[in-house]
Amino acid sequence: MRISSQQIFSGGVNRLQDLNTQLQKTQQQVSTGKRVINPSDDPVAAARLLKLDQQSAQIDQFQRGIDLATNRLQQEESTLGDVTDVIQRVRELTVQAGNGTLSAEDRDSIASELRERLDQLASLANTRDASGEYIFSGFKGNTQAYQQNVSGSWVYQGDEGQRELEIDVGVKVAISDHGKGIFSDVASNNPTFFTEASSANSTNPPATISTGMMLDQEVFNSVYPDDLVVEVDATAGTYTVTNRSTGADLTPADNTYTSGDSIQVAGMQFEITGASDGDKFFVKTSDRQSMFSTVEKLIYGLENQAKTPATATISDFSAQAGGDSVSINGVTFSFDNTDDLQSVADAINSSTDPALEGVSVNTDDLPGSISLESTQGDLEIDAGGWGGDLEISGAKFQDIDINGSVVQPDSADAATFPSGQQAFNDLIADSLENLDNAQESVLTTQTQIGGRLNAVESTSEFLTDSSVYNEQITSELRDVDYAEAISRLSFQSFVLQAAQQSFAQVSQLSLFDRL
Repeated sequence: MRISSQQIFSGGVNRLQDLNTQLQKTQQQVSTGKRVINPSDDPVAAARLLKLDQQSAQIDQFQRGIDLATNRLQQEESTLGDVTDVIQRVRELTVQAGNGTLSAEDRDSIASELRERLDQLASLANTRDASGEYIFSGFKGNTQAYQQNVSGSWVYQGDEGQRELEIDVGVKVAISDHGKGIFSDVASNNPTFFTEASSANSTNPPATISTGMMLDQEVFNSVYPDDLVVEVDATAGTYTVTNRSTGADLTPADNTYTSGDSIQVAGMQFEITGASDGDKFFVKTSDRQSMFSTVEKLIYGLENQAKTPATATISDFSAQAGGDSVSINGVTFSFDNTDDLQSVADAINSSTDPALEGVSVNTDDLPGSISLESTQGDLEIDAGGWGGDLEISGAKFQDIDINGSVVQPDSADAATFPSGQQAFNDLIADSLENLDNAQESVLTTQTQIGGRLNAVESTSEFLTDSSVYNEQITSELRDVDYAEAISRLSFQSFVLQAAQQSFAQVSQLSLFDRL
């Protein structure tokens, strides 16, 4: 077989190029530390490496989500811890306010601090995260969670959305809680109410309605759960009250409207200020009360509820038959047609029944009348067993006016006569229960947050382990074995050098050298 000089040169050059390419590849592996640089280096390993890189990128993304979830949950947990501290301080002030030795000035001082605590509570409810969004506004992160309405009451403005974040494949965790569930939907110790002005009112500046307080829970319960509508006729100086559901007229006998004066209806008291003709106000009943409303009603009571004794005046007493009776705080007294007002006074004053402790009768205030007074609480008077003429005034909502066993219009045969002390004590007791419920609401949310943080932490640990495993497999597939690569590099260098020397010798073989 004849081999031309061209074949010798071509074959030698190709061999040298192949050896140089292999040497350069080995050099690149040593310098980069990677065994698989191009997919062609190891197609199977390259495919696995691509999948592992995707998994690593996904793990990194989940880890960033975990960091975000941890920060959000820790911020919310810390904020709710501060809320608990505020509620506890409010509770301490409430207990202090219930001290019977405090003066009106002392109660005003407590009310002033409660206003500061109320503002502090609102500030915490309007906490923002690092991106400037309100953490308790649900999905409406750019809307302030709680804002004051025209009457100054704090009202929730967000929605009921709960944000979730995926922290692993198919694993989601809630990273927020809406303020309505934490601060507003708090169980109330008793059915309660809150007030608001109609948005259709056109008075400028806007007319307002105070937060008010409960005067008589039993009377209020007869209306609950219906809402009431109060409409003002400023020109006539009157107002009307109707049941929003049934349309029933609940307007009290004295429905005179004077801006800022108290309105007492259906067991409640509140004030309407600055109203014009046709302005409407809503009294909404509920079995839940926001912690803001609890503090607002407490402040209202401290500033407005005088701790006065319960009083009732009997101005007409005419027994027509023996055995007619009247019940006072559950104690029944019977009289005949020979008894007079002094007989009533003597019977009550001489009674040793515990139910009448603190109840006394005065016959000197008004000629022809007697005054009953209770320093321990409300006076409950029932004249259902009276057949003659009887008139008792001073009740919360309906006086007793009986004429020959006929109950007069706008009156009843039984009534509650108000004790400012009793109303104040009931306010303190309800406030303490509602504050405990508010603490429970916050604690429940904190417990849920703790569970979420535990889930986030365990997921983070799992992702960390997965990341380590991925890196280990990736290293095994991609990283070069330096001992083997350097040994191979030395061998390839030797082979290339030998090939170069051999080619140099062979390239000199030519017939022209022999001519």
